[in-house]
Amino acid sequence: MIQCFVKKEYAPPFGLAQPPRLFSVSRTDEKASAHPRVMHAHDDLVEVVLVRGGESRYFVGGLPYQARRGDLFVFNSRVVHDEPSGPDRPVATSSLALGGLQVPGLRENALIPEDALPVCHLTEPQTVRLERLYDVLYDELTAGNDDGAHHLLMAILTLVQQFRAAAADGYAANDNVFAQRIKDYIDRHFAEEFSLQKMADALHVSPYYLAHVCKESTGYSPLQYVLRRRIGEAQTLLITTDLPVTRIAAQVGYDNPSHFNAQFAKAVGMAPRTFRREYVFHK
Repeated sequence: MIQCFVKKEYAPPFGLAQPPRLFSVSRTDEKASAHPRVMHAHDDLVEVVLVRGGESRYFVGGLPYQARRGDLFVFNSRVVHDEPSGPDRPVATSSLALGGLQVPGLRENALIPEDALPVCHLTEPQTVRLERLYDVLYDELTAGNDDGAHHLLMAILTLVQQFRAAAADGYAANDNVFAQRIKDYIDRHFAEEFSLQKMADALHVSPYYLAHVCKESTGYSPLQYVLRRRIGEAQTLLITTDLPVTRIAAQVGYDNPSHFNAQFAKAVGMAPRTFRREYVFHK
C-alpha cells in the first residue's frame, strides 16, 4: 500500500470566504470552429478558459493575445473579449463560467486584478492536470451531479491560482487612454444607430483620427468593432435566453431581422437559429 498524507491546512483559493456559483462548463474540440464566440462580455460571470489545442489570437479588453495549447485565460465580468476561430485557426478549449464571486480586494465577479494579464502559459504537465479536472467536472455536471461539480470547481480554482502564481504573469499596461475611451464608448452604445461622425463628435476628435486609433489598438475599424460587439451580444442572448431571434436582433441594434441574419451568418458561419440549436446542444 502506498499512502499519501495531507501536508497543510486547507485554505480556500483566492482567499474566498464563500464558494462561488458554477454556472456552466463547456468542452470543444477543434471542429468547434463552426461556433466562434464573437466579441462579448458577461455582466455577472467570470470565465476561465484552458486552450487544449490549435492556435488563434484572442482579444481581451481590446488587446491581442496568442492562444495555443497550455494558455489559460481569465475573463473577469464586464471585460470584453473576442475568441475568433474558423477553418484556418481551429481551437480546442475547456471553459467554465462562475458567478457570485467575491475575492478580497477585488470588485464583485473579478478573479484577477484589472491590470493583471488575462493569460498565462502552463507547462505541459500543468496543462494535463487541469485538462483532466475540467473533463471530470464536465462529466459530473452532465451526469447531474451538481453538488460534486461545485466541489470540483474549487479544485480547479486552486490549480488556477497556483499555476498563475508560478507563471509570474506580471501586469499588462495600456497607456493609450484615448483607445480605452473609444472602446468604452462603443461598449456603451453599440446597440444604437452607429455613425463614425457622431462618435467622433462625442469624443471631440476627427473621424480619421478616431478610426486610426481604434484600428491600431484593437485590430478593428470602429464599424467592425461595433458589428462584432453586436454579434457577440446576440450570441450570448441566443445561448442564455429563450428570446425570439427578431427581438434579439432589435436589442443589439438591428431594425431589420434579415440584415441581422445576414450579418450574423457572415460573422459566425451559420444562421442565428442554427447557432442556438448547435451551440446549446452540441458544444
